[in-house]
Amino acid sequence: MKTFLIALVFSASAASPIATAVAQTSQPPAAQLDPAQCGAGGMGCTPDEVRKWMEKGNELADLSNAALSQYAYACAQHPDWKNDCDTDPAKVMKRLGITDYQ
Repeated sequence: MKTFLIALVFSASAASPIATAVAQTSQPPAAQLDPAQCGAGGMGCTPDEVRKWMEKGNELADLSNAALSQYAYACAQHPDWKNDCDTDPAKVMKRLGITDYQ
């Protein structure tokens, strides 16, 4: 009887991490992600206007991801900055107080 109880306890405790590992790796395949859905499930929350400015920022300057994101959101939110956003990202970055870019 002792052997049966020890085997039962061991098998129950050993199965728990396996079930947890399987549950943690059950994520939807990348092909099923919906970029129109915001949040981790869709992996795409960036508005189209911001994406446009990210592309422009990548063309104009060598910015970190954080600086590029700030530049793009600022340009999307400030239509009056359009000329500077189009031609001089340094001006935009200076307005944002970002100085550590190239």
